[in-house]
Amino acid sequence: MKLIPEQYHELETICNTLVDSDARCVTFISLYGGEGSSTACSSVAQRLVSQHKSVLVIDLNPISSFRLDKQLSSLTKLWRFDDISCQLSVLPYQGIDILSIHNLESIDSAKNKHVLNEAVIRLKQEYDYVLLDMSPALKLNRNNIPLHSLSLCSELTLVTVGLGVNDEESLCNGVAELKQAGHSNIKLLVSQYSFAPLGERMLLLLQRYRPQCPRVCTFLTNKINRQKWLFKHY
Repeated sequence: MKLIPEQYHELETICNTLVDSDARCVTFISLYGGEGSSTACSSVAQRLVSQHKSVLVIDLNPISSFRLDKQLSSLTKLWRFDDISCQLSVLPYQGIDILSIHNLESIDSAKNKHVLNEAVIRLKQEYDYVLLDMSPALKLNRNNIPLHSLSLCSELTLVTVGLGVNDEESLCNGVAELKQAGHSNIKLLVSQYSFAPLGERMLLLLQRYRPQCPRVCTFLTNKINRQKWLFKHY
């Protein structure tokens, strides 16, 4: 389970957002996956626990679920949202209580938003915060929990965005999908910066000016290609 370092000021900002929104059930979701949604969810959970809050993370991401030790997962019984098993199958892991999708008996019980909402209401009687780690908003998978299922129980939706990974069009489409599914309180969380190496971007720029200044661009291209450090990812 990846974690953001505790000293990062952004974690405190996110926790303050939860308090300002009076949100005890929070959904963490990415657009396509790999933008750091699970990392943000587990890091916020750890920060809240350090503030003496009781926290439950519900892993609902079949594409990239929490990587639990297989031995620990096998110790937990199958659970559902429509009965008390979701309260009895919580797994303590690295200081956080987790309901793992590995042990979810069927997603059918989560497709009804009223069933899911009632389950979260029961869980909020035991926990200060319930954090939902959802599957990507724009990645279709038959094992995904539908976005509309969370519309009643989720009081805040944090969309993790990777600069250099997600473009403006995909971000607009993702937010539109969430709004159409009934999510009203949506906040963007910039989780990472991923850009092409400087060398690649410099060569791309030179390509644009090559018709006007072919000799200069050729000279600079040769110089840049010899600087191998410009093409490394940092």
